Amino acid sequence: MSKLVFIDTEVSITEKRIEDMGGLKDNGDYIHTNKITDFIKFIEDAEYIVGHNIIHHDLVFIENETKRKYYDKAIDTLYLSPLLFPKKPYHKLVKNDKLEDEDPNNPLHDAENAMHLFNDEINAFYKLPEELKVIYFSLLKDQIEFTNFFVYNNFSTNSSDLEKLIFSYFQGKICQNVKVKDIITRHPVELAYALAIINVDDDESITPAWVIRQYPIVSNVLHKLRNVPCNKGCSYCNERLDIHKALKMYFGYDSFRTFDGKPLQEQAVQAAIENKSMLVVFPTGGGKSLTFQLPALMNARNTKGLTVVISPLQSLMKDQVDNLEQRSITQAVTINGMLDPIERKEAIRRLFEGEAHILYIAPEALRSRTIEKILLSRNISRIVIDEAHCFSAWGQDFRVDYLYIAEFIKRIKEQKGIKEDIPVSCFTATAKPNVINDIVQYFKDNLHIDLELFTTKSTRKNLQFHVIESTSKNKYKHLRSLLDYKKCPTIVYVSRTRTAENLALHLVRDNYKARYFHGQMENYEKVEVQELFMRGDIDIIVATSAFGMGVDKKDVGMVIHYDISDSLENYLQEAGRAGRDLSINADCFILFDKDDLNKHFYLLNQTKVTHQEIQQIWKAIKDLTKIQSQVSLSAYELAQEAGWNDHIKDVTNRVTTAIAALEDAGFVQRGQNTPRVFATSITVKNMIEVRRIIETSKSFDDDKEKMAALRIMNHLIGERSRKRPMLDEIDEPDSRVDYIAEILGYERDFVIRIIQRLREVNILADDKDIKVYFNELHTPHKAKSILSDFEKLEKLMVDYLDEDKTVINLKSLNELALEAGISNSSVKSIRRLLNFWAIKKIIKQEPARFSPNHLRVTLLREKDTLLSEVNKRIEIARVITEYLEDKYKQNNNISKIAFSLLDILKEYERRMALYDLPSCTSDDVENAILYLSKIGALKIEGGFLVIYNPLSIERLEKDNKARYRLDHYRKLQCHYEQKKQMVHIVGEYAKLLLEDYKAALKFVNDYFTLEFNTFVRKYFRSDKLEAINRNMTPEKFQELFGVLSPQQLKIINDKESQYIVVAAGPGSGKTKILVHKLASLLYLEDIKHEQLLMLTFSRASATEFKKRLIKLIKSSAYYVEIKTFYSYCFDLLGRVGNIENGKDTIIEACRRIENDEVDPSRITKSVLVIDEAQDMDENEYRLIKALINKNETMRVIAVGDDDQNIFSFRGSSSQYMQELLKYDNAKKYELVTNYRSKANLVEFTNKFVQTIDNRLKKTPIFAYQSDNGQIEVIKYKNEIIVPALKYHIKEGFIDSTCILTRTNHEALQVLGILLKNGISCKLIRSSDRYQLINLQEIRFFLEELRNLNPNPKIDMADWQEAKRKLKVNYSDSDNYELCLQILNDFEVVSGNDMYYSDLEMFIKESKEEDFLSKGQGQVVISTIHKSKGWEFNHVILILDNYDISDDESKRALYVGLTRAKERITIHYNGEYFEKNHYDQYKNVKNLNYKYDNNDYAPSDFLLYHLSLEDIHLGSVHYTQDLIKTYKSGNLLNVDADGILDNTKNKYICKFSKKFKTEIDKYIPLGYVPTRAKVKNIVYWYDKDKDKEYLVLLPEIELTKQSSTI
Repeated sequence: MSKLVFIDTEVSITEKRIEDMGGLKDNGDYIHTNKITDFIKFIEDAEYIVGHNIIHHDLVFIENETKRKYYDKAIDTLYLSPLLFPKKPYHKLVKNDKLEDEDPNNPLHDAENAMHLFNDEINAFYKLPEELKVIYFSLLKDQIEFTNFFVYNNFSTNSSDLEKLIFSYFQGKICQNVKVKDIITRHPVELAYALAIINVDDDESITPAWVIRQYPIVSNVLHKLRNVPCNKGCSYCNERLDIHKALKMYFGYDSFRTFDGKPLQEQAVQAAIENKSMLVVFPTGGGKSLTFQLPALMNARNTKGLTVVISPLQSLMKDQVDNLEQRSITQAVTINGMLDPIERKEAIRRLFEGEAHILYIAPEALRSRTIEKILLSRNISRIVIDEAHCFSAWGQDFRVDYLYIAEFIKRIKEQKGIKEDIPVSCFTATAKPNVINDIVQYFKDNLHIDLELFTTKSTRKNLQFHVIESTSKNKYKHLRSLLDYKKCPTIVYVSRTRTAENLALHLVRDNYKARYFHGQMENYEKVEVQELFMRGDIDIIVATSAFGMGVDKKDVGMVIHYDISDSLENYLQEAGRAGRDLSINADCFILFDKDDLNKHFYLLNQTKVTHQEIQQIWKAIKDLTKIQSQVSLSAYELAQEAGWNDHIKDVTNRVTTAIAALEDAGFVQRGQNTPRVFATSITVKNMIEVRRIIETSKSFDDDKEKMAALRIMNHLIGERSRKRPMLDEIDEPDSRVDYIAEILGYERDFVIRIIQRLREVNILADDKDIKVYFNELHTPHKAKSILSDFEKLEKLMVDYLDEDKTVINLKSLNELALEAGISNSSVKSIRRLLNFWAIKKIIKQEPARFSPNHLRVTLLREKDTLLSEVNKRIEIARVITEYLEDKYKQNNNISKIAFSLLDILKEYERRMALYDLPSCTSDDVENAILYLSKIGALKIEGGFLVIYNPLSIERLEKDNKARYRLDHYRKLQCHYEQKKQMVHIVGEYAKLLLEDYKAALKFVNDYFTLEFNTFVRKYFRSDKLEAINRNMTPEKFQELFGVLSPQQLKIINDKESQYIVVAAGPGSGKTKILVHKLASLLYLEDIKHEQLLMLTFSRASATEFKKRLIKLIKSSAYYVEIKTFYSYCFDLLGRVGNIENGKDTIIEACRRIENDEVDPSRITKSVLVIDEAQDMDENEYRLIKALINKNETMRVIAVGDDDQNIFSFRGSSSQYMQELLKYDNAKKYELVTNYRSKANLVEFTNKFVQTIDNRLKKTPIFAYQSDNGQIEVIKYKNEIIVPALKYHIKEGFIDSTCILTRTNHEALQVLGILLKNGISCKLIRSSDRYQLINLQEIRFFLEELRNLNPNPKIDMADWQEAKRKLKVNYSDSDNYELCLQILNDFEVVSGNDMYYSDLEMFIKESKEEDFLSKGQGQVVISTIHKSKGWEFNHVILILDNYDISDDESKRALYVGLTRAKERITIHYNGEYFEKNHYDQYKNVKNLNYKYDNNDYAPSDFLLYHLSLEDIHLGSVHYTQDLIKTYKSGNLLNVDADGILDNTKNKYICKFSKKFKTEIDKYIPLGYVPTRAKVKNIVYWYDKDKDKEYLVLLPEIELTKQSSTI
């Protein structure tokens, strides 16, 4: 009978059955079988069954299948391993709870490994000190996992006093007053494992992750034994838990910092050592970092615990890690987006292996599975939360990511199975009472943790605060004066990225040593600027708020806020960057311009996540989870589903904020991130190689796949130089699969398939692309020089160190290096090298207690081995630097160079063939790159990833009707309200500082000590209290809305009604209220540009609104979408506009919206504004309804005047305004104050409008002006045009006069008569004769612009050049001014971003009359329909046979009448204004009637403007060259058949039959064509010939002989 049998099984977890078995006996017999009966027969006669993790795994499955139990025979090597091999690197065969095996899934090999491990465990056990063997036996003898091991080894003992033995053996290693007896009784296994780790007393040896999972109390036992100071005091606690000794050892300080004489820092550190949770409020520079770093280092030393520091600032994380390394403390790491792949891999390895004990991460990283795995594998001693004000909606930087922290802690505790609280430390520099209360309440409510408070009111005494009133015009002058007044290191803070760049460049031009710094810079650029400033190479940093965190420059003597901060907290924190050396006096200046506050309000409004946006995300999630409750897609894809605009910045952060808000409301639950990385490198150099490989590869199914592969690679190669995406960071790189799919127009799964094909053909791989950057100060040559110095230094240090523990004096070692000729040696460089050695486990280092310049160093390698390792690493590093130098030269000294591990391996192999070099692996290359980075020879950035990073979302709220309500949004809303108030408060502080310095200091003190509402009531009384809740300064509010009437303000202030219908009478300020409502939506409400849509009925209206909005709110107006119904629908359909089929386009757009066939981002809106809503027809209202149905919370604001609906002939009706009022939460407003017209004119038109039926307005129009104008009604017997004009020519025309007629023909006759009589006049004429896009001058400009630059975006230089050429060629054309007006209007409404397609649409939608300005002294002539929207001092109506038998005609006449401001003159031949017949007119003041019963002949002068239908178009085919010689305004010859050239021998064009019929009516009456000129030359498309031709459209005069007028 064999005594021992070693076994292992392979189990199918899914099927829960054994699939393969292996066994090995101590006599050499073995078995490898899949038959359970044979296996049982093999093991049955053994005395002991030995294996790794067999008790709770293999034997369980054997029992399930055979119903036989073998636990009484079992010896499990898994449970013995942490006891007997606790010291890192543990046992070579053990990795966590698994056996290492070169042949995985071979149970016979695993059985053999178990045998070797068991034999080693026996040997290790017998080598233990007798006392420790007794302790282990006493604790574990009755545990099933250990009993048989002791029996097999015949080990037995009887310890009468186990507690005493433990205290004796572990004297000085554990607290002598801990209640060990209780632990022995309740947790014997956990105590044994804890003592095993303690016995090793090695910083890097940690409890294996599986032990923490299975025995979570181990961490608690360790803590009780070594991390709870006893009250009585003992040798261990006095030494290892003395915070003063630790302070000296780690940081070299003799004492802690005090605040106003109070030892708050010491108290906070002691509280941490006592395992308390706390909230610490210390000022900027007050030592917050040390307050949590010192306990973290002590915990690491005592319990191997990991301290997790959660911070929102990536740069601060890196700075803190670097600062610790400068003190030779290498136990801290960070995982964030600033790391390159090798640093990231190294950080993760060190965390898993217990080499790092402080982890810095962002709150978003808590969603990372990698981070979760790390924390589950480690003993977490404390969670530290920096910038803890982010928890509070009352804080200046509330972040919903922070609200997940408690849930994450609960998740970790649950998965680890621990009940004890994980201590929490919260830190912030600025916290108001409300913020403190929110933080405390958060942890009490969510984790039942009470936070102990450590707060100080201490202020910096060496800072002086000043305010200088300034404006945008003189700020720079003030800045220069300050810089010249005090020459010292200075930080200048601005609010915008562009301002930082422009201001810094301006200073450099003026010979100041300045650089800019902002968050949009590349990481390497930020590091470079920081280093230049810290070294003193530059004096001035012009920065956004992104600069300063963690930058501890002591001698900053001045901080200047070029733009004031957005809160008092941020201002004081930024100002606190000055005077960190308390021995110097520093100055803090604000260059105060009140308008700067409005910039903050605007930015706040554009960056916040609104209630509507969260509703849109919720609607998208509901739509996506109709079938299953879980969905997995990226933030970008979810934003698209929600209909968000593609150009929204920071989309990932906004989406996750919305999801967090929904999670907080209980609607959804977000899971851990599940990123998929498809590649980390591109193996080819350029697209030529890509194309060659793809074209010859058989991996792609067809040409479509090949084309897609080429497009994807072209995109990836272009994006490789950009910022690298990280798995656990919020970022928006274009190498994410969802972005690639969207940009290139493919389905996501198709993109993934093509990327996998690209991997198959080795175009994409996992070779870790890396970027290195150089500059004029840091060149490849410099890198080689640094490497050379460190090579000498490293070899010197190898000789210098003893293999025994050595105390090194860094200064003495540096002197030795300098004497050895290493001229660039320094204490800093020696620290760098020692830190690298410590990270790579070449040495163990710890601070010596007596001096920060002394280190206790233990060499962990034999010198010969180490020297060989150094030589190999240096050789690889030399290959890397020389390779980069070659690439640097080949690329013309380009600052950034990308390379991969594969590149270096290939280069190294090439050199191996030439030189005698040792072999090299990818790990060796990674090691060399890390070395070059750590010694400062290379500045490395992240490389390249192709990644898909979906969010995992589970829907909890199943009710499809459930909506995310305002009460759900209250927490976020409260935060945004606070942010708004904070801007007002910092502005008030600046004003107060101008007037009373002491009062300003009291203001600050009250802000941070009083309850917030109490503070507000104290400093913002009466009118100020209302102003503090607005999104703008009082001055800006007065500027924007102070001119509005109370009724208009009611509309502005209505934020609750979902549907607002404004019935606006003539002259009531309809355009004004709309423009101001748009401004209100942007500034006073939560509406962002992309969520706002305004629809109009004409390009002229859209342009007018855009102009007025630009005038009112400046550049913000450019981003507001104001479109005609037609152009909006063209956009939806992705078509180039053609007004001729506009109605069909609207119908098609409606159909597609209703069928979900349009891009959601184009129809997802929060507010829809409709101008001239009375003009909507059936199809336009259908479009509005379709948009309403797709946006359940969208607000609609419709403004119009039902009395001015004059287009019913095309189907328009004011009934659609009434339809909107039928919706729930709809409200009607009436604007009935007429600001335009005199009192009697309003009374007169009121009398007339009452004759119209079915009016929406119920209230009569009221005149704002009290004085009266003039009204004349002149009635004629028959012909009225000639006598009417005689009357006014004789009287004379006043400035701002308009003559209105019923028809275009009448308007032309009026124009001709006035021109013949020398009256300056202008005709507002319909452009039905031609389209502006076909005008010769316009075509010339467009073609020139296209020739200069074919790109979609118009370059301003090209624009100006095209305009210059237009002037050269057409300045003598009558249409030149019209063209200029068109182009100028487009410039105004487009701003700096002009696109050719937008220009084409602008022109296509425009009409000639849109651009005709009213010249001073000119009489304007128009039809009544064309006069809508205009106003004149004097309106003359010529109503020849005007019939008002229907409401349409009455409304048209009402429009004409209401254009008048001061005087109306009516010439008519009807009865409807007769006061003798209509009593309503009898009491109208200054209403004069005249009667002219004379007979008048028609005018002897007729004028025609010909259209395309008036020309015989077949005649123009042969006169193209002749037409090209003419321009608008040129005189022509004319006869009854057509237009002749100057010789009168050749027709330029002939009249059509239709026009000849028209003039033939007048020829018999004595009219003859007497004069003609070119009115327009236009392009006409001949469908039959498929070609465009120029057509000359003339102006023709017909004169009757002996004409008298």
